[in-house]
Amino acid sequence: MTRQVEVIQSEQNQWLKRCKALQQKKYRQQYGQFVAEGLRFVQEAVENQAAQVILLDEAHQEMLHQLPDTDTPVYLVKNGLLAKALNTVNPQGIAAVAQQKQWNWQDVAGMKQIIIIDGVQDPGNLGTIMRTALASDTEAMICLKGTVDLYNDKTLRSTMGAVFRLPVYHADDAASMQDDLHRWGFQLAVADIRAEQYHYQMQFPEKTALVVSNEANGPQLIKEGDIMVKIPLYQQAESLNVAVAAGILLYAIRTGREER
Repeated sequence: MTRQVEVIQSEQNQWLKRCKALQQKKYRQQYGQFVAEGLRFVQEAVENQAAQVILLDEAHQEMLHQLPDTDTPVYLVKNGLLAKALNTVNPQGIAAVAQQKQWNWQDVAGMKQIIIIDGVQDPGNLGTIMRTALASDTEAMICLKGTVDLYNDKTLRSTMGAVFRLPVYHADDAASMQDDLHRWGFQLAVADIRAEQYHYQMQFPEKTALVVSNEANGPQLIKEGDIMVKIPLYQQAESLNVAVAAGILLYAIRTGREER
């Protein structure tokens, strides 16, 4: 296939300016886009039909042949200009402007296992939770108000491409979200060190929405669930990393479904 390849020679180019703008959350929200950096991430964006344009530093043209066949426009960027437009300390010479995927909220009604993020602030933790959710066959992730932005560069790197495949919803009204989930037959299982039952003592419901929160401050918007659950801590550990805890609980829920 003959690729559409053009050359960018000025930092005033609209796509380089867009990359710079997308380093800020308000512009990511305004345009519904984000920047995918690095060869593997760009490949994922192309494979999932999310890449709108691909920007390639002219010093790394060999990567052109490592991209999947695509009609997505590819631009060669004069050496050094792409790095100026990106937020990464050590840019890899390739990036894509990608579209944020939009998912239908009503589809959640037919799911059985989802995870709700209540105020997790660390980008690496959120990205790792997303990867683990995808791996454990969790069907969707809901981010409540106060949770770190999914589309900042640190979170995106931690997702390892899961951002293109796991449905993600943003809920500003936690009460309305809970009403919908209860109407669709979900029970909310809130992970909290104050819970009385350990995860291995429980039989999770057929339709479970696991709620995990900031490990330092605990649940913020959903302080009580239909179920409260905790993970045992040995050797006087104060708490578990929230991404680790989420992984343990998601697999416990998934295993319970298999056993049933």
